[in-house]
Amino acid sequence: MDILPGMTDTVPLRALRSALIAIAAVLTSFGVMYAICMQSGVNASPAILAAALSVGLMRRPEKLGPRALLAKFVMLPLIALTAGFVGFTLLRLPALGAVLFSGGIALSILLRKYGERGAAIGRVVALPLMSILVVPVRIEGVEGRLVPPLIVIAAGAIAMASTAAVSWFAARVGIAGEPESPPIPLAQSTTQTKMHIATRMALQMLTALGLAFAIGMGAFPKHWAWIVLTAFIVCSGAVGRGDAIHKGLLRLGGAIGGAFVAGLAAYIVFPNPTAYAVAVFFVLFIGIWLREINYAYWAACATLIFALLQGSHDAALMPLLGARVVCIVIGALCGVAATWFVYPIRTEQVVRRRVADALTALRGVLAEGTDHGARLVVIEHHAAELKRVAPPVQLHRKVFGAKQPEQHPATWIDLMHGLLAQVRKPDFDRAHVGAGMRKLGAMLKAPAAGSTQKDAQSG
Repeated sequence: MDILPGMTDTVPLRALRSALIAIAAVLTSFGVMYAICMQSGVNASPAILAAALSVGLMRRPEKLGPRALLAKFVMLPLIALTAGFVGFTLLRLPALGAVLFSGGIALSILLRKYGERGAAIGRVVALPLMSILVVPVRIEGVEGRLVPPLIVIAAGAIAMASTAAVSWFAARVGIAGEPESPPIPLAQSTTQTKMHIATRMALQMLTALGLAFAIGMGAFPKHWAWIVLTAFIVCSGAVGRGDAIHKGLLRLGGAIGGAFVAGLAAYIVFPNPTAYAVAVFFVLFIGIWLREINYAYWAACATLIFALLQGSHDAALMPLLGARVVCIVIGALCGVAATWFVYPIRTEQVVRRRVADALTALRGVLAEGTDHGARLVVIEHHAAELKRVAPPVQLHRKVFGAKQPEQHPATWIDLMHGLLAQVRKPDFDRAHVGAGMRKLGAMLKAPAAGSTQKDAQSG
């Protein structure tokens, strides 16, 4: 992955450091919950749930004060219990479960209207729901109605405690990576400026999940969860139409690659259960590490883990992986359809907004004579925002080319990165940077070359 000149900590190294911390939290959660399950005579399903919750919690580590940490520690187990009820409903009353699940996910998105605190609560709401979808909890070996709910609550509490403890320890010894920056607010459509972006995204998600549940439960009753999960991934946080297509292609490509590797590994014989567990967690670690570099790696590792969990020497493994790929295609189409037709946001518009914001910030920094350290903070922030919206337009330019490069969004991003790289230097040439800023500003103001070029970039 490209990084700005002068960056000493590369993306792969930061991702590796974060992955080591994350897998430590996952193993801690799994180990503690597994020991409780063994002592209680319960199967390992709650331990897998605790591990899945830890993976999600470590995806966006947060620096929390004592009160915020206590609130999250109380909230997550209770929401995990609610998610467990939704999962139970999905098994017994699928239609009602689909409504409850979709409503919960939409609520988690709508909470973003209330700032970063609301977004944090939304993540806590969404995480157990998605974990239940990925790892359905089927508690076996116990009697009594209260035991299963208590075990689910314990899984949520242990996941929260383990991730908090491991994150604290990593910070104390100085190996913790930088916390992920808050989500970028998306550009508002010129025709729908009165609608909050969270409302728009919630409506898109409801449409994607509705399509996924309807098609999945109707045509793939045994594998509908794969369709729903992919629709959620493609639609979640999509910064424009092009981003949804890009995420769908990455997930599909990763699934196909993972299926190929799984086919080669299908006949590996593990000497004992410990070696088998080590293999599963090793693949999980590789997926967490490479996910920050390219999401396709995570999709490939997830498919391989799925194949390993099916067991070795399964004659039906390859047809099952083929069905998984088909379901991923359908789920991706559901997510893309929602982002394209329900209050859509054009990719060109998003990129234009990001580049314009970076130019405005850069003008302010130069005009105020900000010191070098403060200038670097601004540069890093806007460079990260640009990187998040760059992949779809860069892929478009690579595949289709650019008849008029100066009017292609990928060109704007490249030029803006170049300006930011120059301003990183303490002794940068102000006249040269100023000329580049004026040139880029003129590009942003220029009208599109034509409807065909404009529509292609918008997708």
